[in-house]
Amino acid sequence: MKLLKLLPVFALLLFVSCGDHEKETDDMDDMAQQAEVRDPADANKQWIDAWNRNNPQELDTLTSADAVLYMEGETMNTDSIRSWYNNVAPMMKDLKTSPEVEYANQEVAYEAGTYSHGIKNDSLEGTYEGTYTFIWKKMDNDWKIQVMNIAGKDEDTTSTDMEEE
Repeated sequence: MKLLKLLPVFALLLFVSCGDHEKETDDMDDMAQQAEVRDPADANKQWIDAWNRNNPQELDTLTSADAVLYMEGETMNTDSIRSWYNNVAPMMKDLKTSPEVEYANQEVAYEAGTYSHGIKNDSLEGTYEGTYTFIWKKMDNDWKIQVMNIAGKDEDTTSTDMEEE
């Protein structure tokens, strides 16, 4: 008789232990999916490479639908990042970035640093420089640019030459 009273308890333990196994399997699947997400620095490198190849379709795959572009700290009002790289990328060449600050967690990553590039068909072969900040957000198991801030290099106004009277 006592054994029959314990039967529901054993059934409950068996049911709970099966659920724990399923939960462990789900946790392992989640960890495997997280392991498959690439490093945000790799996404950033792909973005720069796509820029240098003037490949707006690839840039689109790396840019979130609601991405925002800031130029000199001012927000652009249109589909800013896409418009910008569709219009500007064909004119630029040899974009180089030098990251100075990088950070990443499970959901957000950013990189800030300096950039330089040339302009195609520029007879003076000038180099344009400035600073950038890319903020990446993990979406659909990959990294997408969410915010981009581009600023040109400020001219040095601390000249040491003094006018002679």
